[in-house]
Amino acid sequence: MLRRIYPSVFLLCLASVTTGSADQFLVGGSDHPWVDSGTTPGGVIDFVEDITTVIEEEQVLFPVETDERNWIVPVRVDPDVNISIGLLDRGGKIDINLSDNQKDEDELAGVINGDHRVALDRKPVDGRALVNNGIILSIDLGARFGVNRIVFYPRMTPQFPFGNDFMRSYALFISEDEEPNLASPDFSESDNQDTTVVVEIDAQFVRSLALKSTLNAGFEIDEFEIYGTGFVPEASYESLPLFLDDPSVWGQIRWLEAIAGDPRDSSIEVRVRSGSDDTPDSFFRQIKVGGVVTGRSENDADGNPLTQASYERLLREDESVFKQTDLENWGPWQLVSNGQTLELPAPRQYLQFRIDFANATLNSARALAELEFDFASPPVDRLIAEVQPSVATISEPTTFTFVARIDNGSGRPGFRRFDMETPARVTAIHSVIVRDSNGTVVSQGDFGSIANDAVLPIQSGQITVDAIEEDHFSLQLPRIEQDGATIEIIFDSAVFRYGTRFRGQAFADDAELPLLTEAGNATTAIDTDGLLVKVSIGSKIAGPMTLTPASFSPNGDGINDLTRIEYIVQHLVAPSRVTVDIYDLAGRRVRQLTTDNRSSGQYAVDWDGRDDDNALVPPGLYVVAVEINSDEGNHRRLGQAAVIY
Repeated sequence: MLRRIYPSVFLLCLASVTTGSADQFLVGGSDHPWVDSGTTPGGVIDFVEDITTVIEEEQVLFPVETDERNWIVPVRVDPDVNISIGLLDRGGKIDINLSDNQKDEDELAGVINGDHRVALDRKPVDGRALVNNGIILSIDLGARFGVNRIVFYPRMTPQFPFGNDFMRSYALFISEDEEPNLASPDFSESDNQDTTVVVEIDAQFVRSLALKSTLNAGFEIDEFEIYGTGFVPEASYESLPLFLDDPSVWGQIRWLEAIAGDPRDSSIEVRVRSGSDDTPDSFFRQIKVGGVVTGRSENDADGNPLTQASYERLLREDESVFKQTDLENWGPWQLVSNGQTLELPAPRQYLQFRIDFANATLNSARALAELEFDFASPPVDRLIAEVQPSVATISEPTTFTFVARIDNGSGRPGFRRFDMETPARVTAIHSVIVRDSNGTVVSQGDFGSIANDAVLPIQSGQITVDAIEEDHFSLQLPRIEQDGATIEIIFDSAVFRYGTRFRGQAFADDAELPLLTEAGNATTAIDTDGLLVKVSIGSKIAGPMTLTPASFSPNGDGINDLTRIEYIVQHLVAPSRVTVDIYDLAGRRVRQLTTDNRSSGQYAVDWDGRDDDNALVPPGLYVVAVEINSDEGNHRRLGQAAVIY
């Protein structure tokens, strides 16, 4: 199954890219192949040139019509390959419950590297007394794998003929976690007679194993082999910081997915961040004195600066190291959806992404190809903006003053189009004032109240209101390019949730990708330094509702034939299901007017006096119910309409 931009659409192509002056950066093609463009933390990603070659019992697991792309996919375990090989390289561990001076690290490594010359040797020899009852060999695979068989044995080569020194009594513990629970074994044998022990288990996800000797007799283990099947349940790919020729603004991100098994049993999460240099993370090593953490250092124990490679090496060696995003030069990771417009800090010259695969079953997985994003040069270097007031009454029209200051020391060409995002359609644009860097007014437009049916565009002076939508309005301005120039917009709107953000967008000529304003000190006339507006959090999610007219006569004479139901949804962080129903006084639903996902905002729907069968309802009183099903529960607002003839 092949998945594209929209979950309900399955086509063999990428969705159309953003038009205009945007460029595209594609990872997974010939210019930026997967293997050269990132790393695979945990080492359980496969690079596949033809996804149709991933098969089981001659059945293609990712059925696609044609495939000329390069894919990344979680590793599918080869049942004939020993998973133990390479576990140290992917961050796994092997250990034994002995003191440091009793351990032999070479022997431990020899148990999982396929070298039949080196073994974990617990055989008694002259002058060495060994206590083997309770000795535990612990293995962390570094990731979860589908495991169905465990094999261990002593050395049995002409050079090392120790076939009789096998473990005669043991307990085996298996877990999905980094350490197994040693309270109860998953398999045990107190009288083992097999030189080569083979333990078959039902295929299951396993991260760690422990083998415990339950007898004092001597033994050795040449190899501890683990075999399995299916896709690994977790895998990650992290790109290198991707360099762009110019600090850029962002457009859409998209990718191609192929699905094996039930789509409900697998998922892909993509996260992105942008920055201004090629080192998005800072690495630290904890400094301990007497086992107590006393500080941290950006250097290793030898005084060398920590890098990604040395950090990962120390992590595998159980050193106390950690990393943090360099928030001075990079933004935080953001989870994005396929086809989403990126809202990353901009303009920035670097972008990085991370892909996390998750599979709930052994035979389900997703593959990803051709991750692509749009970018473009900005019209100016930066836009710093703030808005006042910073507190408003929820759902009430409020007059806001928004000021954006242009930073353009590099002399970029500037812009004429400026869009203003609003939580609801504006009811007035009192004034738009452009000032130069000295504060002198160079252009001003005064518009006042603007009705819903106003004919656009509307011009005042050199400024034009081109469009007014439910979530923004668009202005045409005289070209603004001067460093330090400002735009002041005074307008009326309403807010419907706590932390509503007002944001401006500046577009270069013929561009589709805007430069977004960022919060900061744009003017001394406003002291908020922010773009968020707070409201009272005590009000209800289902806000006020009005019916106009409350009494109507749907008789077809053209006068009051319907009622308009206007309602407000408040405080929603994410879209939620909103239903508008009509009930008679007996509580029977006679009409469902709408059921849609809604964000916080103001909405309207008309009722023409008809029921779900399109028949006119009898005259009388009817209950209008607006119901919101959010994460916080169900919320209802009721009104009353009178139908008269």
